[in-house]
Order: sequence, then structure tokens, then C-alpha cells
Amino acid sequence: MVKIGYARVSSKWYRSEVQLSELKQQGCDRIWSDTAEDGASRSETLKAFLADVSPGDVIVVSRLSAIADTIAELFSLLERLNEKGASFRSMSEPWINTEDGRAAMVIEILGGVIDFELGMADLESRSAEDRPRSFGLSRGRPKKLSDTEREEAISLLSMGKTAAEIGRMLGVSRSTISRLKVVRSETG
Repeated sequence: MVKIGYARVSSKWYRSEVQLSELKQQGCDRIWSDTAEDGASRSETLKAFLADVSPGDVIVVSRLSAIADTIAELFSLLERLNEKGASFRSMSEPWINTEDGRAAMVIEILGGVIDFELGMADLESRSAEDRPRSFGLSRGRPKKLSDTEREEAISLLSMGKTAAEIGRMLGVSRSTISRLKVVRSETG
């Protein structure tokens, strides 16, 4: 069993010495330090790190934010480590310890949390879309003309009346009637 530490500097102002010291105190045999600023370099470093992991290894981080930015990233990482036969432990979050064979349970719980978050986001977006309709409102600007007024205006246009004349009759602007001309020419 080899303990491998992973330290990541998440901003240019935060130094990795604290993480490195904590990982050395935990007895890590090897320590990877990721100081990449951009996501692409960070991803490459993490891929190289995962390639270095062997069955039976224990991956140690000082905190979850040192290795993942989202629950989905953490979930993916834990799945990959579990497939490789390695364990994971966070010093700041003891609930994420998979050393004692709890990897499947932790992965299942994280997967459930991700599904819950996705479901809530979907529900929230659907309820936001349906909210105006539940109050009897339509989305977008209110229509200036009712359907019967629109039909009447189109009929008058076809008889040769000008948009300005029809607009005065119906109490709307000439441009509203002109847009009907465009719609009429597109549909008919």
C-alpha cells in the first residue's frame, strides 16, 4: 500500500506549502503538486496523476477542493479510483474516506446527490417556464391585436387599404399593421 498525496493550488494567491506539509504529516510516500492555472493543464496533470495510481494505493488530499471543483468531478474521480482498486481519503472531510471498503457506498450516495441536483434544476426550470401560465399570463409581450382584429386587418390589406388607414381604424400603429403584411406574405 502506497500513500499518494495530491495538492492543488486553486488560485495564484494560495500557496501549496500548507497542503504539502499536511500530506507529509499523513505519511504520504509520494506527493503530486498541481499548480496549473488553466483547466486544460489541470486536466492533463490529473490524468498523469491517475496513470500513476496502482491497485491498493491510497490517495490523500487535504480537502476535496484540492482535487475536484464539483460533485460531478469528485464522482468521476472516485469511480476511476475504485476501478483501479485504489482508495481515497480527504483529511478535512472524513465522510469521504473509502479506505475501509466503503467506496461503492460513497459513490452511490454521490451519484444520488447528483441525480437529486439535476432533478431539482430541471424542476426549477420547468416551474419558471410554467409560472406565468399558472397566473393566466403568456410569455412575451402582449399582443396589440386580437385574433379577429388581425384577420380583419389582413382582410383590409388584401382589399387595398393602407397600413396607416387600418392602424387608425384599429387604434394601433402603422408599423403593427406593416408587420402583418410581412406575416401575410410569408404565410400566403
